[in-house]
Order: sequence, then structure tokens, then C-alpha cells
Amino acid sequence: MNDDIPADGNTDDAPRDLLRVQGLGYKYGSFHALSEVSFVAGAGELIALVGRNGAGKSTLLRCIAGWSRASEGEVHVMGQALAENERQAREHVVLLPDTPPFYDELTAWEHLQFAAQSHGWRNWEDEGEDLLERYGLFNNRDAFPFAFSRGMRYKLAMCMALLVEPKILLMDEPLGPLDPVSADELWIELNRHRNEGMTILLSSHQLPHEAWPDRYLIMEQGEIIGQGTPDELRASLGLGADDSLTLDSMLRAALRRRRNAPRSDDAAAAD
Repeated sequence: MNDDIPADGNTDDAPRDLLRVQGLGYKYGSFHALSEVSFVAGAGELIALVGRNGAGKSTLLRCIAGWSRASEGEVHVMGQALAENERQAREHVVLLPDTPPFYDELTAWEHLQFAAQSHGWRNWEDEGEDLLERYGLFNNRDAFPFAFSRGMRYKLAMCMALLVEPKILLMDEPLGPLDPVSADELWIELNRHRNEGMTILLSSHQLPHEAWPDRYLIMEQGEIIGQGTPDELRASLGLGADDSLTLDSMLRAALRRRRNAPRSDDAAAAD
């Protein structure tokens, strides 16, 4: 497979932060779906997006992938501005939406073939068979995805994404369609790809038991209201060492801190 190494073999100038989001905003008409969203993600980081329904998680992922154009701010992929180098940047980014689309007339195997050919891959067949085997789809390789369960369709989308080896993998609610065993197996696979240097950003309302992302981004009403490593969030959100650190507990603590924070007009009046 292609490792995207420059022709001269020099990788010293490769950006440390594969993904940089700065001041990102997105509007639906007059509604601000995203406001001043900023964060960075380095190679080999697995970051969980946490938030209530409608917090802006899916919109953020779509803007990073170039599926939606941000109203303001910038997205940089491997040091290049997405708006100025969209075609090249999107070669390194794959987004798996919560309901992946498929072609009715293509089998599961033909979907892998389509993904490989659209990225110019050759000799991909062994890797394709291995992915289908790992995700329990090998015996269904000649079946059509419209006959699959929701979980099977998401697994096929994962196989297509991993086949083309993106530098940055974006996932919208990947664990929702999966049974607990499949969710655990997916987390093992994600950890393997993280250890190989892939940057993974996923949104989720739940994680497998003892699944620990490197960092969390907590969103509410289109804003990031908390971010950091598990230890950093424990400290900033006032969670004790004995408190269970779950997506639910982090979100509730961040929302509570946000409600209790003095408003800007109150602070101005106090001055």
C-alpha cells in the first residue's frame, strides 16, 4: 500500500498535527450550528466527541471531511488548508456517517473494489479479504448491502474506509449499530490503527467497557465546552478520583459547569 512518502524520502517537514481546526463556524440560515470550534489532533490520537443530540458533532465531522463548507474558520489537513487544497486533503480523510450509503447494484466485494479503484490502489484483494474476514463479512462478500442489517452495513463501510488507509478517520456514531461483542472488536481494531499512526475522531454516546480515548471534546450548542485527556478533564470538571469517568458523567459535569459559569453581561455588571 501507498505510504504517501515524498519522492525524495524526506518526511522531516511533515506536520506534527495532522488535523488543525481553528475558529470553525457553520450556519443553517440564521442558526449557528457551530461557533468558534478549535482543536488539534496529532498522528496516532484517538479522540471522542461527546455531546447531546443536536450539539453539532455530525456537522463538525462533515465540515472537517469537506462534505459541508464552513461559514467561518479554517480546517488544515496535514498542514494544508482544506478550502484551498480540498481535493488533495480529502485523499487523506475518510468520514463514515451514521448511516453509510451504498449502491444497490453492487455486492459487498464490488464496493471494496470500487473504493480501491477510486483511490488508485492495486493488489488490494488480499487486504480486502482480510478485512471482510476480520469483520465477519467474508461469507457475505457476494451479497448486496441492502439485505444487510444496520450493523453489517456499518462494518462494510469500515472495511471500505480501512482498505484505503486514510491518515484521518472520522466516524459518526460507529458503535450505535453494533452489538456489544462487535463493538468491543471494533475498538480493538481502532486501537490497532491508532498504534499504527492513524488519527481517529469519533462521536459516540457510549463506549465499550474500559475503552479509553486519548482525549475528549465535549460539545453543546455548537461549541466546545470542555476538552482534554481523562486526567485533565477530571481536574477541570471537578471529578474526584473515585468518580466514574464515563461519557455521561463528563457531559453532565461539563453542562453543570457551563450553567454555573457567570455570563459575560453579569461579569461586566460586576465590574
